[in-house]
Formats: sequence, structure tokens, C-alpha cells
Amino acid sequence: IFGGIGYTIYKRYSDDSKKTFSPNRFIPLTVSEITPVNHNTRIFRLKFPRALKEPIPVASCVQVKDDSTQIMREYTPISPINELNFIDLLVKRYDNGHMSRLIHNLKIGDKFEVRGPVVTLPYTPNMKKHIGMLINYILQNPEDKTKIYLIYANITKDDILLYNDFKELSKNHPNQLKIYYTLDKPPKDNWTQGVGYVSEEMVKENIPAPNEDVLVLVCGPSSGGKASDMSQGLVRGILKKLGYTQDQVFKF
Repeated sequence: IFGGIGYTIYKRYSDDSKKTFSPNRFIPLTVSEITPVNHNTRIFRLKFPRALKEPIPVASCVQVKDDSTQIMREYTPISPINELNFIDLLVKRYDNGHMSRLIHNLKIGDKFEVRGPVVTLPYTPNMKKHIGMLINYILQNPEDKTKIYLIYANITKDDILLYNDFKELSKNHPNQLKIYYTLDKPPKDNWTQGVGYVSEEMVKENIPAPNEDVLVLVCGPSSGGKASDMSQGLVRGILKKLGYTQDQVFKF
């Protein structure tokens, strides 16, 4: 009798653990929606087997895995801040990107191995007066008065992800959000913002100067990258030249 009870308890715990979203284990999430964004980017909605007890923290990521090759990648959810039933992942397809190609081949109803959340930057409202990024979270909190500055570099205008969302946010929060776009191949007519790679001049004109109330969040291949042990590493390049210190820069 005791053996049967023990097995029943173990099986129930084992079944529950397979449904609990945790940074310690991968669980299968179901693709419930796929929304095209542009020519090479889609939003994939992944549904949890059971609702979360609390929302995923802002500035955290989830890890996705391909069982066939044991390749793992990290993505930052763009779901609504208080969502408990699903996560949305914005995924750009790269020809040489194994994981992005795998995700883009998913269909509605397919399952995908995910774990998380992994908090990358513990954010609290008003921790800094000026921040580059964390746009949606800050602007949805009326008590958070942080001013946000974003330099967004792309190849063409069509490559600007969530452009209409950013446009709407800028319109609704003109005194709190400032976005500067720079393109390698700008439109021939009516383009008034940056051209080419992010430059020292662009940063000086569009990001507040270094001080204790400024935090610059950097994402992308030009960020200088994290150290080999995945720590933040040293501040490099333009930000170092302009005088930003390690406690004023965070690399995703």
C-alpha cells in the first residue's frame, strides 16, 4: 500500500514539474499564434501548459533548445507585462542562424523546449533618471518617471522591427521617449535621421552624458560583447571614449 501511495505522489509531482515554467528545466510550450512582422521576422506566441503564478520580470530572457543538436539560444520576451498565459518571442531569421531557422519552421500546434525566466538586469522603477531601452515596461508604469533614449540601427527602414509600435509610443510619450534611427541604406527621399553605423557623434547627441543617473543598455554585434565567461566585461569603443563607466553600461 505504502509503495503504491509513494508512486502516486511521485508521479503527480513528476507530472506537475513537467508543466511548471522554471529556469532549472526545459518544458514544451505550444505555438498558439504566428504573426509576420516583416520579410524576415515573426512573432511566435508560446502558450504555457498552466498559467504562471507571477509575470515574467522585465529585462529577463528565456532559453530555447533544439533537442536534435543541443543548441541553445536566449530570447527576450515582448509579451504584455502582466501576462501569465503565454510569452511572445520576436525572432528574426538569419540564413546562417540555426535556431532562428528552426523557429521560423514551426507551425501552430508545434511544441518547443523553453526554460526561464533568467533575469538579466534587475530593474526597479526610477532606479535611474535616464535609460536607453526598457521602453514598454517604463512607459506602462505611470509612477516611473525615467526618461528613455534609444539609438536603433538597421540596414533599411523595412528592417526596423516594431516600427509602428515605437511610433505610437513616441507620440503618446513625447517628453519621456526619444528614438533616433540610423540606416545603412536609407530611403532616397524624406529621411532626416542617421546614416551608417552608430557613431560617436550620434551617441553624444542622443544619449545623456555619463553620470550616476544614466544607464546605457547595449544590444547587438557592435556592443563590444560580453566577456568569454559571459560576464559584462570592460566598457569598450565609443562608450569608453565618451567616458561611460562599467556601472553605467549593461550589455545584453
